[in-house]
Amino acid sequence: MPRQPTITDDRLNNISKCLDITRSSLQLVVDTLRISGLEAILDTTQSLLKLAETIKQNKNSCKELLEQAHQVLIAIIGLYIKSDTGGELAPGVLNHIANFTQTLHKIHTFVEAQQSGSKVKTFFRQGEMGALLRDCRAELQQGFDFFQITSIITDIKEMQEYVQARHQVVVNIIETLSISESASSISTNSYAR
Repeated sequence: MPRQPTITDDRLNNISKCLDITRSSLQLVVDTLRISGLEAILDTTQSLLKLAETIKQNKNSCKELLEQAHQVLIAIIGLYIKSDTGGELAPGVLNHIANFTQTLHKIHTFVEAQQSGSKVKTFFRQGEMGALLRDCRAELQQGFDFFQITSIITDIKEMQEYVQARHQVVVNIIETLSISESASSISTNSYAR
């Protein structure tokens, strides 16, 4: 009798589907904007998708890492889409993307180690994998915080531009009304004579 899928199995399957859709979006960004720096992220994401199908150990930890990586990928894609410079980002942002690429490679290493393996080998690598897991979580959190803040700043800039445009419209309306009132009072005064 086949084993019944667990909630963690279902969530791994769901995040894999979400990652695949995000990978497709990332592929579009790479192809459209010709950004070679994202190809490593794209390739690693594709490899992670294949590995996610065969995870045997620490499924919950793998799921969490994949979910967090997915959130950061969405934020990175959003930055490129919202970029008004044709996909060129500030050096600081590119540095964080490079850091995320390294983190994604660490996640790949962790997930790859969670495939089937001997219990003795797993036992001896337990400390190493625990340290790698902690590093991945911390680095993902840093990346998520940075890209979330960057996205918020971009949204604030867009709101400021919108408010300035609306303010200019209001100023123009007031000027038009002032000119109309001036013309109206001049014509009223000329009739009164």
